[in-house]
Amino acid sequence: MEIQDIFWLSYRDLSEKKVRTALTVVMVMIGVAAIIGLTSVTAGLSQSISASLNSLGPTSIIVSSVGPVGFTVADSARVSGLPNVASVTPLLTGSGSLSSGGQNSSVTLIGTTTQGLKQLLGGNVSMYQGTIYQDTIAPIAVVGHTVAFPASGSGAQSVIVGQTATLKLEGKGSTSIGIPIAGILQAHGGFIIPIDTGVMMSLSAAELLLHKSSFNMMLVLASNTTTVNSTAALISNIYGNSARITTTAALIQTTSSILGSITLLFAVIAGVSLVVAAIGIMNIMLIAVYERTHEIGILKSVGFKNRHILMIFLIQALLIGLIGGIAGIAVGAGGAYGLSTVLSAGSNGSGGAGSGAATTSGGGGGRGGGGNAQFGGGGGSGGGFGGGSSSSSSSISFSPVFPLSTIIEAIAVAMLVSVVAGVYPAWRASKLEPIDALRTL
Repeated sequence: MEIQDIFWLSYRDLSEKKVRTALTVVMVMIGVAAIIGLTSVTAGLSQSISASLNSLGPTSIIVSSVGPVGFTVADSARVSGLPNVASVTPLLTGSGSLSSGGQNSSVTLIGTTTQGLKQLLGGNVSMYQGTIYQDTIAPIAVVGHTVAFPASGSGAQSVIVGQTATLKLEGKGSTSIGIPIAGILQAHGGFIIPIDTGVMMSLSAAELLLHKSSFNMMLVLASNTTTVNSTAALISNIYGNSARITTTAALIQTTSSILGSITLLFAVIAGVSLVVAAIGIMNIMLIAVYERTHEIGILKSVGFKNRHILMIFLIQALLIGLIGGIAGIAVGAGGAYGLSTVLSAGSNGSGGAGSGAATTSGGGGGRGGGGNAQFGGGGGSGGGFGGGSSSSSSSISFSPVFPLSTIIEAIAVAMLVSVVAGVYPAWRASKLEPIDALRTL
């Protein structure tokens, strides 16, 4: 018996029962689509978060104020003088909205020096248009890419370099002011410090606008990766509960652990879908065996062996798994891109009020308190990223990642599940006695 004959007999039954075959394939496709879609989204999100954190550098330490008063120049000098500290970048943040070109966007005001902005961007300021601001008291700003091209405006440019935009900051007695736009940054994708949804200007200008004489964050760079933890511990000993100390390495480890757990959960969900598909395949193939009993008797009477009948039904199950796996990859990839687009658009929009959860201990902030959602804390008029009454949100732009190994594994699992599900029906078919089978019409 030629193998091509066995393949033809397997394929023929599938092609004759198109609706039943299609429904069986769909069951496999759903399980594979779930595996590909969910795991690729979490992989892409993990890659984006890691890239965002790594852009700050592996030696970065984020120091956030949680006391009634923020940090001063004296604090910056004090930390700069500590052992193994390479540099200290002061940051003053606030929340508000920017109006330009008929569009209104929720933004985070970020005040820092030009050198500090370079540090936030990984050491290199890449401009889409215009130039960087100067370290003067004049409120000349550089805006993030999402601010200039808001999703609410269908991606059309609303902020023009050289023109003035209207900035309204949150807080008591806040007023709207016009700020000249010096430049627009390239898309950065950061979420710890929301560059894409930020309005950046000099530290002096931000202090003037926010009526502050202090700043609420410091970005500290350790001299090397081996001294990060010891330096962070030293800063923590100095400030105690009045500051939260977080390293990028700790954040990467935490996010990786969380996303790993989410990926495992998604895999379990997809596995349940494949188990359901396996039960469906077994049921459909048992029906096929019953319908083809007479045909099986004829095949055995003309010389087909038990192993030939077994192979016909196993190959039939294999084809179902293969077709379902390929279709599932296509559907899963499409769903992953759609989901990542929705999540990215949602993160670029305005967020609701509410305070974030702290990764380390610390209370709510007062005048200079605020904090990122990762660093917790409340916030007054100078609140931090996403904390307190802030309506701005960090932007997380990412694309799904499709490792070749995951695609191969998904198809292999689909085929294996289908074959395993088809073993019992195929065995039942191979054990039919020719005489009994021929009696069945």
